[in-house]
Amino acid sequence: MSDPMTMLAMTGATTIVAAMATSVWEGTRERVVELFHRRGDERSTALQAQLDGDAELVTGERDDTDGVRNDLVRPWARRISALLREHPETADELRALIEEVSVPPAAQEWSQHITAHAGGAAFGAQGPGSSVHVHHHRPATGESPV
Repeated sequence: MSDPMTMLAMTGATTIVAAMATSVWEGTRERVVELFHRRGDERSTALQAQLDGDAELVTGERDDTDGVRNDLVRPWARRISALLREHPETADELRALIEEVSVPPAAQEWSQHITAHAGGAAFGAQGPGSSVHVHHHRPATGESPV
């Protein structure tokens, strides 16, 4: 297989595995099943089981999620490479899937403003893997609570 196809397979595998623990997984899963559908219905059930099992590994592994993801990328790259060899026409569909699922880092910048008044507490959390930040407002000396 040509080098651009190998790179496409690796990018596709990385994108699929990265999506497994996100809110876009169900849609991504269906798109992957559709992509591989050309290989035959008898493989569809096995593919769905493989996707579900791998997604469980990613979401179930709290301590080493990156390690699990890294372990899963190569087998998916091999599966995608085989698909591209058998059905080169799927390359454009795979590129569309990658583009749709991938979110550019600039689009991941979030801003949130939380204010606590009169001795209140405010809580804020955003996005996957975020932590909760607790903000307490304590009136300064001489400041009256509102």
